Amino acid sequence: TDSIMRRSDTRFQFTPIGSIHKRISPQDVTKLLHEAKVYIDFGPHPGMDRLPREAALAGCIVITNMQGAAFYEKDVPIPSEYKVKEFNVDSIHRLLVSCIDGYDKRVKDFDPYRDWIHNQEDKMDYCVKDMLTKLAVQR
Repeated sequence: TDSIMRRSDTRFQFTPIGSIHKRISPQDVTKLLHEAKVYIDFGPHPGMDRLPREAALAGCIVITNMQGAAFYEKDVPIPSEYKVKEFNVDSIHRLLVSCIDGYDKRVKDFDPYRDWIHNQEDKMDYCVKDMLTKLAVQR
């Protein structure tokens, strides 16, 4: 993301959530997400990542790459236009500008994602109860 920050010059303020060299507290992460309009995550996405979900719940537009779980609609069900297929600084910059300039409209694109996140606990409860029922029937 360094190249995106350089390309954007001083138009936007970028605040890294953490790095190998500097860790921040969970409270500071929450505060940053609630102050931000866009959350960018070009990491490896080893599973259904917590941070993109937290960012969406905090009101951020989420932009990811297509690595790992982010490739799969079932794991990261955000609109495809916010999933970057190839790292092209100019196209990512254009998307970022569009997200900031059209924030009020674009953030609504994430309403279904936020609903999906809110329903995850109920879905987990259902799956556990279903599994236990199936196990009881097999006895």
